[in-house]
Amino acid sequence: VVCRYILSKSFQEYDSDAAFDTDEEKKESRISSALESKCLQIIKTVSWDVASPNTSSFSWISYAFAIVHLGAVCGHVNRVIAYAGLLVSAKIFPELNLSLENFRRIHSIFKIPINAFLDLCNWLPWKLKSVGNLKSLSPLFDLPLLFFPFSNQNFHFKSDLVAPDDFDAERYMFSCVVAAHRFIQKYDKRMNRHRSNLRKYENDSISNDSDGLRSHPCTLVIAGEKHTKPTSDLLWACTQPNGNLCIRFGGWLLAKLFRMTSTEIEIDVASFTSMAKQILQKSPDSVIIAPTHRSYYDFLIISYICFVLPELGIDIPHIAAAFEFSNLPFLGWIAASMNAFFIKRDGKKRDFRLKQILTSIMSKKQKPSFLEVFVEGKRSRNRSFVKPKTGFLRCIAELGGNHLVLPITINYEALPDQSSLINEASRNCRENMSLSKLFCWMYRVLSGEVNIGRVYISASEVFEMTPRDSKRVDKISQTILSRQQERIVVSRYHIRAASCALGVSEKEVFDSLGHLRCTLWPSLDTMTLHPRINESNQDFLWSCLMHFGHVFAPFLESTHKEWVAILFPAGHRACSATSNVTGVDTIVSKIANKIDTAEEIVEDAVSKLRSKGFPTPTAEHIFQYAHSDEVPMSLLRTAAQMAVEKYTLNESSVNSIASSRKINLVQQQVNPLFSHRLNNGSSNRDNGGSGESFGSWGFKDSRFVLNTLPNGSNVVIMKGGRYSISGKPLPKLVGFIEEELNIKLDPNNETFQGVDFFLPDGKLTSEDTLRILTAIDDDVSRLSTAAEDRARHGTGHTQDDIYSLRSGSFRTRLPDAVVWPRSVSEVQALASLASTYNWCLIPFGGGTNVTHSTHCPSSTIDPRLMVSVDMKLMNNVLWVNEEDGLLHVEAGITGRDLIERMRRLGFTIGHEPDSYEFSTLGGWIATKASGMKQNKYGNIEDIVKEVTVVSAKGIMSHKHKANKVSFGRSSAGIEPKSLMLGSEGCLGVITSAVIKIWPLAEEICHESVLFPSFDVGLRFVKDLSNQRTLKPASCRLLDNEQFRLGQAMTGEQSSLESFRSYVSKKMGFYLGNLSGKTVACATITFEGSTAEVQLQKKIICELSAAHGGILAGSRVSKSGYDLTFAIAYLRDFAMNYNILGESFETFVPWSKLRDVIEITKKTILSEHKSRALPGLPFVCSRITQIYDEGACVYFYFCMAVNFNGALDPRDVFGEIEASARREILDNGGSLSHHHGIGKLRSSFVSEIYSDGYLESINAVKSALDPVNVFGARNGVFAESKPC
Repeated sequence: VVCRYILSKSFQEYDSDAAFDTDEEKKESRISSALESKCLQIIKTVSWDVASPNTSSFSWISYAFAIVHLGAVCGHVNRVIAYAGLLVSAKIFPELNLSLENFRRIHSIFKIPINAFLDLCNWLPWKLKSVGNLKSLSPLFDLPLLFFPFSNQNFHFKSDLVAPDDFDAERYMFSCVVAAHRFIQKYDKRMNRHRSNLRKYENDSISNDSDGLRSHPCTLVIAGEKHTKPTSDLLWACTQPNGNLCIRFGGWLLAKLFRMTSTEIEIDVASFTSMAKQILQKSPDSVIIAPTHRSYYDFLIISYICFVLPELGIDIPHIAAAFEFSNLPFLGWIAASMNAFFIKRDGKKRDFRLKQILTSIMSKKQKPSFLEVFVEGKRSRNRSFVKPKTGFLRCIAELGGNHLVLPITINYEALPDQSSLINEASRNCRENMSLSKLFCWMYRVLSGEVNIGRVYISASEVFEMTPRDSKRVDKISQTILSRQQERIVVSRYHIRAASCALGVSEKEVFDSLGHLRCTLWPSLDTMTLHPRINESNQDFLWSCLMHFGHVFAPFLESTHKEWVAILFPAGHRACSATSNVTGVDTIVSKIANKIDTAEEIVEDAVSKLRSKGFPTPTAEHIFQYAHSDEVPMSLLRTAAQMAVEKYTLNESSVNSIASSRKINLVQQQVNPLFSHRLNNGSSNRDNGGSGESFGSWGFKDSRFVLNTLPNGSNVVIMKGGRYSISGKPLPKLVGFIEEELNIKLDPNNETFQGVDFFLPDGKLTSEDTLRILTAIDDDVSRLSTAAEDRARHGTGHTQDDIYSLRSGSFRTRLPDAVVWPRSVSEVQALASLASTYNWCLIPFGGGTNVTHSTHCPSSTIDPRLMVSVDMKLMNNVLWVNEEDGLLHVEAGITGRDLIERMRRLGFTIGHEPDSYEFSTLGGWIATKASGMKQNKYGNIEDIVKEVTVVSAKGIMSHKHKANKVSFGRSSAGIEPKSLMLGSEGCLGVITSAVIKIWPLAEEICHESVLFPSFDVGLRFVKDLSNQRTLKPASCRLLDNEQFRLGQAMTGEQSSLESFRSYVSKKMGFYLGNLSGKTVACATITFEGSTAEVQLQKKIICELSAAHGGILAGSRVSKSGYDLTFAIAYLRDFAMNYNILGESFETFVPWSKLRDVIEITKKTILSEHKSRALPGLPFVCSRITQIYDEGACVYFYFCMAVNFNGALDPRDVFGEIEASARREILDNGGSLSHHHGIGKLRSSFVSEIYSDGYLESINAVKSALDPVNVFGARNGVFAESKPC
């Protein structure tokens, strides 16, 4: 009574009993009035006798702490001021050992100035509200004098009242504190002073037990739009008792974030009260906080609760977060500063660092340690409960000690990341976290587009986990989920969404929940507070239903048992579900109908895929073709998984089928193909890491590998040190591939891991062997019939070739022997032998062709002995004429070797095709190649001046009277060069050539330009082509897809570098009005004199500005130039993981360019879809060379395939590529710009040349090669026959 009286004096007087609800309270009020006149002169105390039990009394300081705690939580007092007062009165004054008289003097020092100030204010003509409040408090200034003796001394009384043994003084004390709160709350409500954050819901219209619905008595609003705070967010965060600087900063941000995105965040305070008692009783080593996991908000909310309400006795926990958080620039560091630690959670094995991390946390002196973990692992995609993961709990149990587990349920009306969850449900890959996505989401928040409504947090009863429970972890995890389910609450928002999902009325859903005694949201439930419900989105509606769908699980047990185990994996409420439960049958039948419909749709999809050649499609493949607007994607995905389980083949039969396809390579002493050991046994003509890799593009020491880092993330790394990205982790590449192709890469599931094969013996007889050895000076090291040499020389670098080499399933004939000549005379001898003994010679340069030009004709077409003539040993420089700028060199030299030799002499050949590291001069001439710097130096036909060829008729070459000369131009009939350009090995063996060389440029530099779209970029390069001699050496235009691929191949950066790159990129995009989904990029290389380069830069700058482009600097262009050579390895890396890829090129006139690019891409997408192939195709393009008349366009196409299916993936890929080539030809593109025709595209020859020409050129072939010694049958000579 005295307590209430004193508190009432803090506010204005009022003469009404209306503030008191009961007769008891009115009586207390009358007593207080009677005491009012005498309370300052006399104190009457009612107390227990000194002989009462110790538990019957409490100290003043305990009461003070209790009332400050509750007052701070409820917003009645400022926590900082209140605790400061306690510090002074409970700590400082007792230490000073002040007497009452000394305290009265100190008290007067403060009281006299305040009274003087109030007297002064009485004379002022205006009245301040703060002064009025201070005046109302002035009668209480003497209270410290009254209570001073009790604050630093203990008093014991003699009384006739002895407390009973079961009297709980602590409970009585808390009752007094609550009574004081209720008194103030009622007064505030009457006076409309402010809205309390602490709520008590009684007699609410939605909490009628007769309807079977349960509600909670009391919650506390801690954040959100409806939450009130007595001070500013910043001051509040800085004055909270717990937390480091980062935590306080985070608390301040979260307070604002929650206010912008939620109506209110409420916590069931009473549900947390048992935790503190259990900690005192059990003294655990750790407390494991186990919340439900539906959103990224989850761990923010739990930490925020601990920060806001330190009175709960729960320290800010150490959060077990997914490792991908640590990769976020700056934010990863912030999260670690806020007690997060990062672990790998892939569902396969425990992170080996976990035990070490937990030991470090629990070894700290402060006990217990508070740990937060989501037992469901990753976020539930449809808000249903997910089968729990046990690794974390098992590790805790193995560490020993006693632990408390606190299950917590976080109930959302709407989720802040609902759209991303739906997107992930529709695709096979998770959306990777990134700063860009976070900033996009924050923009939506600031725009008011994110509204999650209300959030309600409730804790279950805490339970103990001891070392004995290490073998019961599965049961413990199930217990956690069960208790979390018990705390699920349902709002009108969920009910309305569920009614839309099932096509029933809200009343039917409401009634069914009443019969099942579900818990309703414990607050006034008006739909005006709710976020918008998207009634057309089945996945969104279904996720709201799954929030409480577990209560219907028992009713589905008899008809859909397998579904219950998947959708509701743990703890669904065991209730009577026999039949005819009023109001429930309708809901259950609707859910069952959805499930049945999903199964029917999946069955139809399986039938379709089987008709397309996929007898055992994967679950993801089925799901891709099982979409429906009426059924949620989560149900379809589950149905697809269940369908796969029904027809999955026995593992042993799969292994037997796979093993039957292998061919034994051991008999030929050749290493297994494309394993990590594949390069150890290559030909002795290429030693060490500088040699060419077998079964993939590039050098032996360079390749992409997919590694799983200790943190659990998958990252691509390029082995070796040849390229700018070598040795650097590429953290973005895996995510890019998975997102674009809608697949999942598994580092532990490579397609080809050391496939064994053998080849049947060739047709080379011992007599033929002796004849060949005679021609090459009896050097047995230069003649081979080894399987590896024959396989390599009978293939090129198409995806078909690489697949054949890796799988050992060759469908084409391979050469019977491989020979390496060293001189023109040896080549002549071989040609003579072939003519005499009816052999077929197939010239072989670098083997980089992508047209099947080194494939041997089948035995049915040409049964002769096939000999591959490898020219790589003929790589000598014969002479150099620096004054005329001429070089005579043998045709077997590779571009890499030729460029390096000329560089040492101070010259360049000016020809750099993407394959120059391995392709040869002879191959360039035979295929009529082009290089990336043709703007300045021209194509191979411009660079080559003369050729020397060994034909079936002898040597074809120019004759000169003078040495080391060649004519710049000659009008002397058809030259050998004209015959050999594009001959593709069918007219003879090119042994040497005279080519043009240039002095090294004074300056080489790079620039890049970003354009709003690819169309704008096309107009830019079209205008640039009109500059003729002022064009830069190279200009490439990348479409958006290829530009993003290049960005995904950037190396790992530090957090600071990444943040800086992100900011600069966003600023550039903003200033240039660019979008990440449409931006195109031109990469430019300048090469020449300083004056020439400066002039070209000026032209580029002016043209860029005219087309709305922005200069992006040299780094982007230089990186793109370097990537040109490294990216070639990417296709063969992708093949390891069931991805086939290929590039093809064409020349297109400017007038047809846009149409050809658009139609070609559409054709590939259409062909992919019509074949019901898995995943999504990735198609990109780029302009690589520009001319007055048009441009060369490269298309890159890759797709996921099923290597274990009935269809051969090589055939499917080849058919789609052929369809694309058909569209290119039909819409104005050429058959090839620089790759040649070979055998791959020879079927199109009749469409680009007249019959008369083909007959004439083949007649020339017959005249030059009567017995068809060079019978490779490539290009226009595909139908050539011997005379």
